[in-house]
Amino acid sequence: MKIKVCLVQVEPVVGSIPKNIEKIRDVIESYTADLYVFPELFLVGYTVKDAMYKLALSTSSKHVEELKKLTKRNGVGLIVGFPELTSLGYIYNSILAIDEEGNIFLYRKRHLPTFSVFDEHRWFKQYKGAIKPWNFKGIGVGLAICYDMFFPEIFKTYMLRGAKLHVVISASPDSSLPLFHTLSTARALETTSYLIWVNTVGILDGLTFAGGSRVVNPLGNIVEQLKVYEEDVKIVTIDINEVHRCRVVRPVIKDSMREDAEELLRAYNEFESLV
Repeated sequence: MKIKVCLVQVEPVVGSIPKNIEKIRDVIESYTADLYVFPELFLVGYTVKDAMYKLALSTSSKHVEELKKLTKRNGVGLIVGFPELTSLGYIYNSILAIDEEGNIFLYRKRHLPTFSVFDEHRWFKQYKGAIKPWNFKGIGVGLAICYDMFFPEIFKTYMLRGAKLHVVISASPDSSLPLFHTLSTARALETTSYLIWVNTVGILDGLTFAGGSRVVNPLGNIVEQLKVYEEDVKIVTIDINEVHRCRVVRPVIKDSMREDAEELLRAYNEFESLV
């Protein structure tokens, strides 16, 4: 099976959901693909700060309904970051994934950075619940957001639950670009899966977001690399059958052991008892 994925590295209009939806519509109408991937918090812009409370969207909001109609009308899938307003009033930093029939799937960021220029705990609740791949056109897709990529347990879980493609969306400043490039290769290799990383671009609230989005194949080779410091849109064809061939060459799943995970859990318990 092959799918065409459109990596959309464009600068959001900070604070304007309607204008960012218009950007999404323009890309979908200008590029032919099966799945379109936009960066972290693209619907509002990463740097809206306390306006996040005002801009957060419930999944029943008119803006989400508009995106559902857009994907269904065009018969395409969409992955985009947004602040998700829950019924109890708190907010998650989430991925809104919509399939070609307008069905919604959510992923909520697990690891919220609170170092350097980041203060995500101020606005968002950390998600600690179960995770499972999104089923898009029969393909298991593991979703994650930015800092989550530093935690390989997430991607190992997705792999063992059937994911063959990982999609990570980001709002990473230029200083972190080399780190995410290294991690994207590592996460693809250790799960023998395709990995797509789509990063924000532009200067937002004095922060420079570098772009540099990329696609890595299951053996760690760079399939596509987008421009640095510039808007860029690229379509990449992902051959899911290639995953099986790579897993024969590099049998990570076959050689994975539950005992390793049990040792990790014991180490966590020992670590927590020392704190």
